[in-house]
Amino acid sequence: MKLSSIQAEVLNTLLDRYEKRSDYSSNQKNSRRTLLKVDAARFPDYHHPSDATFRRTFNAEMKQLERGGLIMLDWQRFSENEYLQRIALNDSALSEVYRLLGRRSKRDLYRSAALLFEQWSKSAPPELDYFYKKMLNKLDNLEALPAPLKPERSEELKELLAGLHAIFEPRSGELARRLLSVRLYGDSKRWQALERHLVAIIKEYCPGEIDSAGEANEILAERGIVDNPGQINLAGPLVFSTAAGQVNLEFFYPDLGLSTEMAADLIIEDCPADAVVTVENKTSFYHYIRTAPSSHLVIYLGGYHNPPRRKLLEKLDRYFGSQSRRVPFYHWGDLDYGGITIWQNLTEKSGIYFKPLYMDEETYLKHLSYGQPVDERYCRKLALLLDNPGLEVFHPLIRLMLKHKVRIEQEAVELSY
Repeated sequence: MKLSSIQAEVLNTLLDRYEKRSDYSSNQKNSRRTLLKVDAARFPDYHHPSDATFRRTFNAEMKQLERGGLIMLDWQRFSENEYLQRIALNDSALSEVYRLLGRRSKRDLYRSAALLFEQWSKSAPPELDYFYKKMLNKLDNLEALPAPLKPERSEELKELLAGLHAIFEPRSGELARRLLSVRLYGDSKRWQALERHLVAIIKEYCPGEIDSAGEANEILAERGIVDNPGQINLAGPLVFSTAAGQVNLEFFYPDLGLSTEMAADLIIEDCPADAVVTVENKTSFYHYIRTAPSSHLVIYLGGYHNPPRRKLLEKLDRYFGSQSRRVPFYHWGDLDYGGITIWQNLTEKSGIYFKPLYMDEETYLKHLSYGQPVDERYCRKLALLLDNPGLEVFHPLIRLMLKHKVRIEQEAVELSY
């Protein structure tokens, strides 16, 4: 039997409803039927006031399915063979319905997906243990998977699992997205199509491993995945060496950009700086190095920091410790939710306490006219930071921001010493 498009649509809809039934995962079925109403919302032409063509064709095709034992028809009272009220799926003919549609059952698809997940879980990094445990449990109980994971798309499932594993691969340097995409999929743009799904999954199922509040760029940069490998810009009094020789940073102006590989390998020989300052945004970085004391070693953070930048900061901290010198570390960022959370993230992950720089109430009030208004949703998110004891240094500033409902970007701040 070859199905018409209308017949296939009706049978697929009935199967969708059948597979969503609460008793689908149970071996014991109840007596409730799987029904499809023939109403104006789903079939507007069926109830056309002047043209009965669609209704007659529809009735004939549904009668054909009924004769084949696939469905059962309920007609409206006193309108037998004229107006259908409901269509019921014949549960005893399920295998034939699936065959005619060329469709695999949800149970079969989940079984295949479970085998795939089991196979991939054997080589999974430990950060994905929780994810695989949850997914295998859902598959075993025929529960809905997260939206990106579709059991009927096995090839895409493999691509997503490959992407998840790649995110958590250990790497010492940075890796460009397009290069990673070619390595995984043989297509430089495929990663871009899958990235938001991958990030959504790790936000939900790997919250202890990756900052779940971050944006995709920040989350992936933490694992060394970037648009293009970048440089660490810095300026100030610093002498370091690598296998290629010694470098005096003061010979370079206004700054020097180090590759992440070079930053990882360098050995600090001398750093007579009396302060180390990290700056969130590049415009402000150049503003600072042109106006700040020359004794400050200044490092461009690039928004959210990542492991290469933290490793450089940790090297500096260890160097000063070895010299028995107490040199303060400062961080200058936006006077807003993002700036505050970047400071917290930097302090916690580096193990270094950074004193907030130009992120205080006086600076905020002085530059209030240059700020940008924020809405109530933003304020609610900001207010939650008052419950965080680790952000106590910012609580007075946060209260001011909630009072004025204004955030200030660091580019608006005029420096004074």
